Amino acid sequence: MTETLNKVDTLAKIGSSLLSVQIEAFDVEAGRISKDLWVLGYCFGLFDCMAQYARLDQFTEGTALMRSGFGKLVGSEPNGAALFEQAVGAVESPIFNEGMAAGEADLLAWADNVHAQPSALTRHMEATRT
Repeated sequence: MTETLNKVDTLAKIGSSLLSVQIEAFDVEAGRISKDLWVLGYCFGLFDCMAQYARLDQFTEGTALMRSGFGKLVGSEPNGAALFEQAVGAVESPIFNEGMAAGEADLLAWADNVHAQPSALTRHMEATRT
């Protein structure tokens, strides 16, 4: 049990770090994650792909990874849980799904080659900069 919790925590830290690097490059507040369905989908897709890649159970450890990862990303476990719930509610959105697919693709590319830094979120934020 402790080993699984440590694994979930480690993966949540890695995922939130991969996301933070892209978000902080644009000096954007974490609140944008909840306002932009593409960004929310990207984050969800990256965490979901991490859970699948690590062979975590989708309904227990995978959910814990996503809640914890969102919490680490925004600096608050309760806000992370709220973002996770918002993401689950957005799965029917084509924009959310486009972001989710990009997050999954970035994570898989990085898992295949650690020099292939995730960048689709950076490109999206550059394109939608206001």
